[in-house]
Amino acid sequence: MLRIQTTSSEAGVGLVLSGDLDLSGAPEFRACLGQVLETCRPGHVEVDLSGVGFLDCAGARSLLWADERVRSWGGSVTFHHPGRGPLRLLRLLGLDAALSIRVARRVPLVEPTAQARPRLN
Repeated sequence: MLRIQTTSSEAGVGLVLSGDLDLSGAPEFRACLGQVLETCRPGHVEVDLSGVGFLDCAGARSLLWADERVRSWGGSVTFHHPGRGPLRLLRLLGLDAALSIRVARRVPLVEPTAQARPRLN
């Protein structure tokens, strides 16, 4: 289940997402952002992803959609504080290069360690 809180200021609009941004949450995120854009046409949108525990490909695509949609209205989007799992997926999909993502501190990816197999003589 996805929960969205919106805030507005002179600088723009903020969306704080918490829960799962997946196939079931993506339409809700798109609808909320669409309503925000139609209501106030902000110059900048800040999306806080720190509360997103699970992100799938549908959720990642919705972030890309949000970026494209806001840009088409003349604005910009910054995605803040994705957790380790969501950030890993964004990196695997190459979206970290396409989207403006801000991480509070370096979030290392968990890399599998290769262990040497014992040789049979």
